[in-house]
Amino acid sequence: MTIAEINAGLGLVDSAANTASTNLASNFDDFLTLLTTQLTNQDPLNPTDSNEFTNQLVNFTNVEQNIATNQNLEALLQLQQLNQQNGTASAMINYLGKTVGSYLNVAALDSTGASWNIDLAGSAATVEYEIYDVNGTKVYSEEADGASAGAQVFSWDGEKTDGSTADDGQYYLVVKAESAGGNSVDVSYDFVGEAESMETINGTPVLKVGGVYLTLDQITTVSVTNNNNPAA
Repeated sequence: MTIAEINAGLGLVDSAANTASTNLASNFDDFLTLLTTQLTNQDPLNPTDSNEFTNQLVNFTNVEQNIATNQNLEALLQLQQLNQQNGTASAMINYLGKTVGSYLNVAALDSTGASWNIDLAGSAATVEYEIYDVNGTKVYSEEADGASAGAQVFSWDGEKTDGSTADDGQYYLVVKAESAGGNSVDVSYDFVGEAESMETINGTPVLKVGGVYLTLDQITTVSVTNNNNPAA
């Protein structure tokens, strides 16, 4: 099996090294055409110096070797990435059916709405709640006159600011809280859900938890799900 075949199998068909190799082949064909034409039409009594042609051929060979080296490196890097992805995916499989926690300010919206677990470090005189979709577009916001310190839940029925209904999916909550003195109040988020499946999105293994997707580094806690079944 050739390097080109290996790279094709790894999805490296359009890699920089392969593009350079294609361009080099085209340039080499042009060079041979020019060389043949020049040799055919040269003056027999004053032939072209062959040293220049030899140097150019050597340069082509050196470039070709460098490109081949880059192709090998790209293939090795891709294999390393695949091994890392497989290792991550294997680790994620062990989380399936377990309760997974994350620091993310994310929640899944469905027919019952969406809710976020938040924790204010102190009492707030004013609070603004902003909800964004996965594209970073703000779809809803509301303000409250105040909020007490500690853990609490913010719920959203899915109605957007313009009155339309948001599509099901994952959304992000940003809470901006200020004290009576105008100081910012720290807000933390706590997402918890049951790991449902492991998938690969854009080449990255992710764990689907409670309708949202988490990467391995976004997971902060893992525990056995309590199904309250004495027979289990």
